[in-house]
Amino acid sequence: MGYDAEIIDYPYYKNHLHIRERASRPFYAYPLKYRLKEWARMLADMAVRRFKRKSVKERERKFLKFHEMNTAFSDKCYRRYSELYAEPPIYDVYCVGSDQVWNPYCYTNLNPYFLTFATHGSKKFSYASSFGVDKLPDAVKKTYKMGLGGLGRISVRESAGVVLVKELTGRDAYLVADPTLLLDENEWSRVERCVKKNTADYVLVYELHPLPTIMEMAVKIAKIRKLEVVRLCKDQTSSSHMDGVVNIIDAGPAEFVYLFRHATCVITNSFHGTAFSVNFHKNFYCVLSKNAKNNCRQTSLLSLCGLVDRIIWEGEDLPDISDIDINYKKVIPALESFVSESKQFIKEAIDGKKQTIS
Repeated sequence: MGYDAEIIDYPYYKNHLHIRERASRPFYAYPLKYRLKEWARMLADMAVRRFKRKSVKERERKFLKFHEMNTAFSDKCYRRYSELYAEPPIYDVYCVGSDQVWNPYCYTNLNPYFLTFATHGSKKFSYASSFGVDKLPDAVKKTYKMGLGGLGRISVRESAGVVLVKELTGRDAYLVADPTLLLDENEWSRVERCVKKNTADYVLVYELHPLPTIMEMAVKIAKIRKLEVVRLCKDQTSSSHMDGVVNIIDAGPAEFVYLFRHATCVITNSFHGTAFSVNFHKNFYCVLSKNAKNNCRQTSLLSLCGLVDRIIWEGEDLPDISDIDINYKKVIPALESFVSESKQFIKEAIDGKKQTIS
């Protein structure tokens, strides 16, 4: 959009480059059940890193290569929370986003994601930031109110976030498009990399958490349409063998884009799996569990696009899949308008005045 932009290289707490310290612990009494889950995840990550397979190393290489080619990072890598606050990077404008940067169940101090390290009086705003939940623990509300109060314009990616900001601060937050939607299919195609393992037409499965309905739907559609089933695995633990299913466990971001762009149909429970499916005008189904706390991102996007009928709730009857095609004639104008308004928000947040986006 004509601005010089870069990402502050502050590795997320789950990144092995991040160095934990007392200051980076959660700023409230973290619930025991979530602490237990966090410790279990840490042990699992340590085991994977110690005994990781060749395919995992290859995927890491692809991620690094993608960043080298496409991502502008700050000169300094802030591996510790204290480093970020001792020598904060200097910019004209700071933006925080997106995804679940304000999720209270992240096992880390979230102050950096309210931009509290930024120089005093600097321009700060959020873009498509997500709480990841519909409700906040009472213990964090005061700190969240202070953090949000230090931001200029606030935008979120789901309607539940608009409600939370209003409840916490009394301010109106803007509902904007996920940043992946700000690039169209043609722009995304420039970074894709062919996955040579797959040549046939296929149903793409991308699941963050295994749900029986996902594979059931994929197999049924593949049988009717005479398609292959390709599963894009989030990690090596989700690559269990299944007859007739091609597992891809070493994909990087460029391969991710390729697999979504060239799929005949997508079955997913991932928000970004849903967002890329809509952006690339794919036939898809979004399978959700009613027990999940972060469905609001998917439901909000699909409601805006008039595609709530593509949601399948786990445990309920499956839809008629004799005709899975989506008519995007009404979806495209709604999405284009949403994206245009979102770009306008960015211009106004940076320049401080009303802009017209062509």
